[in-house]
Amino acid sequence: MPLEKIKTHILEDARREAERLLKASQEDLELKISRIRASLQKEVQKRLETLEGELQREKERSLFRLQAHYNMELLRLKNKIIDAVFQDALEHILSLPEQDSMALLEGWLKKTEIPEKSELKLCDRDLRKVGPGLVRRINESAKKELLLLSHSPADIKGGFILRTKNFEIDRSLDALLSHLREECTPFVAAQLFG
Repeated sequence: MPLEKIKTHILEDARREAERLLKASQEDLELKISRIRASLQKEVQKRLETLEGELQREKERSLFRLQAHYNMELLRLKNKIIDAVFQDALEHILSLPEQDSMALLEGWLKKTEIPEKSELKLCDRDLRKVGPGLVRRINESAKKELLLLSHSPADIKGGFILRTKNFEIDRSLDALLSHLREECTPFVAAQLFG
């Protein structure tokens, strides 16, 4: 029987060793799985953070583009409204009765220092309606012949162009409104848009 005991004892030792090796292998495998899982989680977290960063940057770029587009569109609309205001002013001036039109031109001419004999160019409408009377009134108030009326109309909507032998003064409505627009746009925008 001693042989049987030895055999049982050897088998028992082999079984315990196999269990120990199996348990060690299982623990080693679980440790490897745990390390791989932790590594994968870190990689996934790193990728998620990278993607979140890229999405945030893309979101900021998109918002910036949308804000810039909105601001440009708003500016375009405001400029369109301001253009309409100045167009209405131009149409109002152009629709003045003949007497008021002459008084306006006369006032502008009197504010303009006319140093020497000059040629007055008017738009076609004013040349026919108020030109001769206007020149006569200015010359009479100056007590000398300062202005000569051009027989050809100026390519302007209203106002006048004054030519001397050395220079030209452009007081056309287009030039005046353009200058006035530059000067008054901040005020007009504040009144219209607050």
